[in-house]
Amino acid sequence: MLKIFLRPMENGKLDKRGEIFRNIAVLAVLIGICTAVSMVFRHLGASEANIVMVYLLGILLFSYLAGSYVCSFFASLVGVLSYNFFFTEPYFTFLAYSPDYPFTFIIMFCVGLFTSMLTIKIKHETLLAEEREERIRALYHIGRILLGVKSSTNLAEVSAEELSKQFSASVIVQFFDSAGTVRNQAVKGPDVFSCDKERIVCYETLQSGNPCGRGTKLFSDALAYYLPIVSQSGVVGIIGVSLPEQKTLTGVQMEFLDTIATQIAVVLERETLYQQQEETQVQIQRERLRSDMLRTVSHDLRTPLTGIMGSASTVIDNFNTLNDDTKIEFLNNIYSDASWLNDIVESILNITRFDEGRIKLNINQEAAEEIVAEAVNHVKKRTRGHTIVTNMPSEIILLQADGVLITQVLINLIDNAVNYTPEGSTITVSFGRTENAVVFEVKDNGFGISEEDFPHIFERFYSRRGRYGGTSRGFGLGLSLCKSIVEAHGGEIYASNIKPHGASFKFYIPAKEGKKNEASDINCG
Repeated sequence: MLKIFLRPMENGKLDKRGEIFRNIAVLAVLIGICTAVSMVFRHLGASEANIVMVYLLGILLFSYLAGSYVCSFFASLVGVLSYNFFFTEPYFTFLAYSPDYPFTFIIMFCVGLFTSMLTIKIKHETLLAEEREERIRALYHIGRILLGVKSSTNLAEVSAEELSKQFSASVIVQFFDSAGTVRNQAVKGPDVFSCDKERIVCYETLQSGNPCGRGTKLFSDALAYYLPIVSQSGVVGIIGVSLPEQKTLTGVQMEFLDTIATQIAVVLERETLYQQQEETQVQIQRERLRSDMLRTVSHDLRTPLTGIMGSASTVIDNFNTLNDDTKIEFLNNIYSDASWLNDIVESILNITRFDEGRIKLNINQEAAEEIVAEAVNHVKKRTRGHTIVTNMPSEIILLQADGVLITQVLINLIDNAVNYTPEGSTITVSFGRTENAVVFEVKDNGFGISEEDFPHIFERFYSRRGRYGGTSRGFGLGLSLCKSIVEAHGGEIYASNIKPHGASFKFYIPAKEGKKNEASDINCG
């Protein structure tokens, strides 16, 4: 209790006058105890050397508790005077008859003073070592936490929370962009930082790059101490600490906060570099995809263009010699190749819009029956040798969606089924409603999907060309586009095989907020 009572308190918790009175009281108590113990020793016949040691022990104990060199001096002086007053002849006076006593007093004073000063020095060094160890432990703890942050928002929240724990105070951490606009902000504890005056101090800290606020020369009457977070690119953030009861940060606390600010700046700069690298990688990936798309398009567009040019050239060169049935067959070939070419171009345009974020959903209330009917009618124009069956419920099902894009999804799925099933296959299109979604399904009775195709079925430019006896001639954008459209509506799309043979594609569009339905829970019409 004495140690806590006498230990110098930070931030003016104990004023100087109160501390002096307390030290005087404790010194009087300790000297009184030493005098009482010495009286007992003298009654038991102990030598004066033992009495001197008792007083030296009291001086050391008081000096350790007070922790002040001035207190050590006065404690040594009071100890010598008390020994002289109570234990040298004549008793209860400050006189000394023996000529040896002055030397005893001087030696006793010097020994008490030097030993107590050494004790105080050792105590201070011990406290500094403990504070240094605690500071290093706190720095290591915070540094380890900062290494695990995932974003600048998370960095601001974690930093504010940890600093608030360390200082037991309200803390604000703000990050700014290059224009000086607040990018991220986190406050832990009572928010005293939102008033106009505090904002002015924060802005001055940002502009000057110097600490401002309480405990500094600039805006010393502010409620908080503000420290800039400085990186190689300049001031990127602000840390504000508001201690209660008008306290100020000590020098050690300011150094600790400065070290933490440096760590935050390093982590923030690392996060910025990481984001720049990610953006660079995205740009590189986009350019690569564009290059792949150009190469693929340039290769695959030759087939329909060649077919169109060949059929048209044949009809033009032999128009008078060809009969009507042959002309109709050539025109059908031209129409088929032109339709395929149109679908390719449309898919490419939609994919690029999704990649660049320029696609805007035209959400309206649509009837699921009309969407399915329009998709089936569109595909039937160019489908030969396949039977398309629609399975529709008796009730009218409405959904909030972009009808044109959902129709495009169904068209692509039906085309995919046509391309990868032999002639004579049956394709069934159905839809239904669950509690939270409208579900569409396109299934066939073809050869199904191989295990090696499942992981890549919705990847861009992945095509199962020439497999299962199909007539596919796409280049792997249809299913990728379907996935992008469905996910843009907040839904999901699944592919599965049907036993004993066939493939099924199901996708759902959320009808209202609720949990997502797994494919296995979907029951269409």
